[in-house]
Amino acid sequence: MIHIRPFKGYRPSQEHVTDLVSLPFDKYTAEETVQIAKQNTKSYINIIKPELAKGKRTKPYNKEAQNKSRKKFKEFVKKGYLTQDVTPCYYLYKIIKPDFIHKGIIASIASEDYHSGKIKKHEQTLAKKEEKLKDYLKVVGINAEPVMFTYPHKSEIDEMVDRLSYREPDIHFLQGQDEHLLWIIKEEKDLNEIRERFEQIDSVYIADGHHRTASSVLLSDELAAKNPQSPQAGFMGIFFPDHNLQLFEFNRLVKDSDGKTAEEIIKKIKKDFVVEMIDKHTYQPEAIHHFGMYIEGKWYKLTPKPKTKINDLDADTLSNKILKPVFGIKDLRHDDRIGFLSGKKGTEALTQAVDSGDYAVAFALFPVTFDQFFQFSDEGRIMPPKTTWFEPKLLNGLVIYDLEVD
Repeated sequence: MIHIRPFKGYRPSQEHVTDLVSLPFDKYTAEETVQIAKQNTKSYINIIKPELAKGKRTKPYNKEAQNKSRKKFKEFVKKGYLTQDVTPCYYLYKIIKPDFIHKGIIASIASEDYHSGKIKKHEQTLAKKEEKLKDYLKVVGINAEPVMFTYPHKSEIDEMVDRLSYREPDIHFLQGQDEHLLWIIKEEKDLNEIRERFEQIDSVYIADGHHRTASSVLLSDELAAKNPQSPQAGFMGIFFPDHNLQLFEFNRLVKDSDGKTAEEIIKKIKKDFVVEMIDKHTYQPEAIHHFGMYIEGKWYKLTPKPKTKINDLDADTLSNKILKPVFGIKDLRHDDRIGFLSGKKGTEALTQAVDSGDYAVAFALFPVTFDQFFQFSDEGRIMPPKTTWFEPKLLNGLVIYDLEVD
């Protein structure tokens, strides 16, 4: 049983929403962030980096800048750009894309569920980064981008979400081609139903936000230790059923050929794979354990030979059978010769990356399945870096959770 709770969220009104919400900071170029900060005083970017509008840049985790972020958040509230709901609410969020619809519930989840193992993870976190993010949260005091959770879908929850989103949304706006809708759920009977439905779920799985989860739990523990009488703390998450998320592959790019010709590379790969040249501009693997390779203007299909020992994850097989023995790439986390590209961008982007001269070789993978994802998380196994790419990528500032650090 997991414990999700409603909370009194801060959110922009319909009037301010398009000005205020932003993509995560790292999704913009440096030039774009400065331009947005200067031209749009209501943008959430001005909370993340309050000095940008003045043309100043601060180093990450600068305490003075964090204090200014907290001050800027309170300023947005005072000016009415953000208002807090007077009673605890759940928030039903729907994104309509040209090719997909995402629907999920925004709520607070108890930190105790992390300690008890009900929150499942599939990535390693770095203790130093956890501490830095915890210290950041301790000063800034808000979650503005929810951790993305998923779970095997349940018809009872799907039917409830459809019914609760039948009325007109409280907030509705467009961003590019995507339509965003938000319903504020505050009726007691609806709050109870959501809580009860989610209590029937044994576990939830982190899709995106491992460090944000770990750092939020660290802060919860610290605050609880200082004030044992305070309610059990939590942090903000959004809960998507698996069929309302998209799971893409993370493809690999190699900067140089390690002094080998294409012919020599193919010869080495043939030790473990059947290599077929594909007469197409791009090639997307059609099945698990199949790979695509682009080198010197040509695409190849790589299929493991019957005797080849393969791993559960294609990312591991690629590393163990090609990247390490053929290119000498042993550490994906620290080797500057390896690059990663989301499958969301398509294999055309791999062709372009090699043709531009930025990389020598590209490898296309088949996406991890949800069954694999759940199995690895249930077994406590850690996936290699950059194995999964989940969609959607969430906005900052649509719903904000107060960590009550003051």
